[in-house]
Amino acid sequence: MILYGKPIAQEIYQELKKKIDDLEIKPSLAVVLVGEDPASLQYVHAKEKIAEEIGIGFKLYHLPGIVLEDNLINLICDLNKNKYISGIVVQLPLPKEFDTEKMLKAITPTKDIDGFSGKYSVPTAQAILEILKFYNIDIKNKNILIVGHGRLVGEPLEKILLKQRIQPNVCDSSCKDLAEQTLRADIIVSCAGIPGLIKANMVSKRAIVIDAGTAESSGKIVGDVDKEVYDAKQLHYNKVSSYSPTPGGVGPVTVAMLMKNLVEATK
Repeated sequence: MILYGKPIAQEIYQELKKKIDDLEIKPSLAVVLVGEDPASLQYVHAKEKIAEEIGIGFKLYHLPGIVLEDNLINLICDLNKNKYISGIVVQLPLPKEFDTEKMLKAITPTKDIDGFSGKYSVPTAQAILEILKFYNIDIKNKNILIVGHGRLVGEPLEKILLKQRIQPNVCDSSCKDLAEQTLRADIIVSCAGIPGLIKANMVSKRAIVIDAGTAESSGKIVGDVDKEVYDAKQLHYNKVSSYSPTPGGVGPVTVAMLMKNLVEATK
């Protein structure tokens, strides 16, 4: 079974349109982008398109990669004070020389719709759970493996599951037995951002694979999961039970959850 994200996102947008129509103030999103990262540019354009479709204001602040940290901080502070801006997104990753934590903490919690301050759910982590729920995939009493433990997906997803009294296994960059872990897992959520990390011989036939990792490769956006995991031609490899494609899986639902947080911030 292919776990497409578009039908889930469409349902969310239908509900959001009703809420937006009832609001006295139109939601407005400010996105701050530093540099020319291809994946980041694609994500920003996706957000802009959706915002236009559902009646949300959108403002992009595109800064050069050589911008000073102080200038970025000042911009964020100005947006915090701007009563016409409901939510602020600093598109990650920032240039390596930037103090990312400092930049994210500069966003006032009521406008931090990416959920770093904890006021709102982290969109990608919540999107993964929405996909599993939509396709009636039971996560209780399952061996769940999270590959990658970053602030955008792995870490917040683990926290959400723990609150639901579900104990996932986690493999970060220090994990030395990744293949052993993936072969035992019933549900694999890969969010490492390493193209082709999960190979066909690393998964079992019963596995449900959620590809939440994205990276740029040869000018294209690709996921962590090698295509042979779900489209294997070799007879000695088994196709998995279900999988989310990249693109078209987690991404559309992530944007929908971000917009949901924005509407809540506006309210």
